[in-house]
Amino acid sequence: MRDAIVALVIAVLSGMGIGSGGFLVLYLTLAEGMVQLAAQGINLLFFLFSGGASLLVHMRKRRLFGNAILAMSTMGMLGSPLGSLAAAALPSELLRKLFGGMLILSGMLALRKSLLRDKGNKKNPKILP
Repeated sequence: MRDAIVALVIAVLSGMGIGSGGFLVLYLTLAEGMVQLAAQGINLLFFLFSGGASLLVHMRKRRLFGNAILAMSTMGMLGSPLGSLAAAALPSELLRKLFGGMLILSGMLALRKSLLRDKGNKKNPKILP
């Protein structure tokens, strides 16, 4: 039951645009004791469904940018095999630390961007009619 509740919360976060994959991997490795590579595999499977649902919503609202999709798809196809080889070659403890560091850095960058955006909004407030 706990797994279903966690999956629901992570799905909601994913639907809101929050990088919930990191939460799923953390939950699976820390709470469930799963090996990092297996947790990442489940996270990728989870992403197929949440990403597919998001794609349908964006297609409906016509918010897709072809050049960006092509660039990201190309980089993903190139990076996936390289990342897979690196993950197989590195110890899981190092992978866990690298992943945690990436999450912290990503969170700090998102917070910085949000603070800068909020600071800019205070200087130029929008006046509503």
